[in-house]
Amino acid sequence: MNRRYYVQAIAENYLKNVIADPVSINVHNKFLHGLSTDEFLEGFKSLLSLMRQLYGDIAENPADFGMILKDVVDIDAKNADYTNSNASLIRVPNLLLLLGARANLGSDMTLTIDGGVLIQEAKKLKITGLPLLLAKLMEYGFEINDFDKSPVAGEMLSVSYIDNRNLTATLKSMAVALSEMNKGDLKSPKKDYFYMMHNGLLENEAVKEPKPTFDVIYNVLDPVQRGYADDLHEIVADYSKQNIRMGGLMRNDWSCAYTGKKNKKVLMSFQVHQDNFSVKLNLNNINQYIYLVAEMSDKIKNVVRNGGYECGSCNPRCSGGFKFEMDGEAYNKCHCGSFVFSGLTEEDIAYCKNLLKEEISFL
Repeated sequence: MNRRYYVQAIAENYLKNVIADPVSINVHNKFLHGLSTDEFLEGFKSLLSLMRQLYGDIAENPADFGMILKDVVDIDAKNADYTNSNASLIRVPNLLLLLGARANLGSDMTLTIDGGVLIQEAKKLKITGLPLLLAKLMEYGFEINDFDKSPVAGEMLSVSYIDNRNLTATLKSMAVALSEMNKGDLKSPKKDYFYMMHNGLLENEAVKEPKPTFDVIYNVLDPVQRGYADDLHEIVADYSKQNIRMGGLMRNDWSCAYTGKKNKKVLMSFQVHQDNFSVKLNLNNINQYIYLVAEMSDKIKNVVRNGGYECGSCNPRCSGGFKFEMDGEAYNKCHCGSFVFSGLTEEDIAYCKNLLKEEISFL
């Protein structure tokens, strides 16, 4: 789509990160609210569908939600326009978080909350334009009784979901679980797990921070990138353990490091940032198969020869760089930034696969 405003690009990033519909779900009994697992799963799928619809519609028509409309100058800008646009967007999932965490859930799956509490908690989360956002939720299937133009202190609001009444139970569970993980603080930066609706929050009685799997990164890539990631993952998965880091949803920022099970060294890592996908290969034994690099494309040879810095032993614990000779010249490349391949093509991936297979042969 044509990203005129930062908030549109950011909304697309959140949309990419909503988890895929689970085939089954592991939910601790305390979060079921009397529902069967199948009933909870159907309600949870409805919640996922709602989140996708909200993020998608914000990306299409941000003005309808009262979003900050700042023109895109740099798609990955590090400025107030970008961060304020994100703050504007998260008012929507934050309102759902507030309702789930602070409202009471009745046996009829209706959430009830005093208007004064809602106003007070909304201020804490910097949810401006509360009447507009509540009215928008009603357009998306929520039924809010005793609501006219604005919530009023002392008056109870009741909130239910028309199409699937179990959705409110799953919303309550996700919000309470996140709140418990953050010791009651709804302002914690770990809210991304709620924004993406990561159901790992619901698995344990004592809520733990979820451990994202390869599927999470796979989900945020475009179809071509998914194919590349899948090919490389398949080669190294059996020889390594994966450690996934979430940098933040607003920039679609993820990384995955593959550490060898035997030598405990990082063999490969993926980096996702905005729409970009790059691969870093830690080719500790590259000098043993440098002759293969000589037969590869100029792009691959250029990355090997010129990517990253020469090792300067900047860390006292540095074990040394990647040492090899190429075209009669000796290199000792720093581990930190060497052998990073971006702007990937099918040809690049074929070469990366060959390099990985050679490196694995030394494990």
